[in-house]
Amino acid sequence: MHEVDTNMLRKAVIDAGIDTIEQLAEKAGVNRVTTADVVKGRIYPSSMVMEKIKLALGLSSEETGAIFFKEKLTSDVS
Repeated sequence: MHEVDTNMLRKAVIDAGIDTIEQLAEKAGVNRVTTADVVKGRIYPSSMVMEKIKLALGLSSEETGAIFFKEKLTSDVS
C-alpha cells in the first residue's frame, strides 16, 4: 500500500516557486480542494491528478514515484 510523502511534495512545491495551494491548483488544472487534500495527505490522488501535479512542478518520473509511491507503514494488531 502507498501513501503521499507530503514532506517531499511540499518541498517540490517550494522548489517550483509556488507559494500557495491555490497557485499549485491553478497551474496543475486541478480543483483547489483536491489539491489541498493531496498536499496534506488526506487523500491519495488518481493517476491523472498525479500527472498534472508532476507537470506543474516539473518533476522527473523518479521524483514523482518517490512522492506518490511511498510505502505505507501499517501495523497489524492481532
